[in-house]
Amino acid sequence: MNMSKNMQPIGYWLKHLDGLLEADLAAVLRDVGLDRRKWQVLNTLVSGPLTPAELTAAMAPFDEADAVTALLDLGWVSRIEGAFALTGAGRLGHTETAARVRYARRRITNGISDEDYVATVAVLERMATNLTTSSSPPRGW
Repeated sequence: MNMSKNMQPIGYWLKHLDGLLEADLAAVLRDVGLDRRKWQVLNTLVSGPLTPAELTAAMAPFDEADAVTALLDLGWVSRIEGAFALTGAGRLGHTETAARVRYARRRITNGISDEDYVATVAVLERMATNLTTSSSPPRGW
C-alpha cells in the first residue's frame, strides 16, 4: 500500500470522525433530551418490542442499559410481557427526533455518493472482519 507521507493513517481518521460524530449528534439531540445511546434504543425499538437479550444483541457493542432505564423513566419505553416497547410518547419522540437525525446524516454525507458510502462501509467492515478472524503476528516480531 502506497501512502503519501502527509496522509494520516486510517486510525487517526476513525478516531477523529467518531469524536466529531459524537459531538454533532449530541448537539442535534440535546434539545429533545436525548443522547446517542437513547436515540439508538428508540430507533431499534421502533420496529417492534424486543426482549432484553434481543435489545442487547441489537445494540452490540454498545451498553444500552442506562439508556433503557432513562427511556423507561421518561415514559418513552415500557416493559410488557418481558419485552421493551415504545410507548405512544416514545413513538412521537422517535418521529420528531428522526427528522433531526436525517438532517444531520445529510450534512455528514454531503458530497458523498451512495456508491462511495457503501464502499467505505464495506471496506471498514472488511477490516474489522480481518482483525477478528486473523491470528496474531508470529512470535518473535
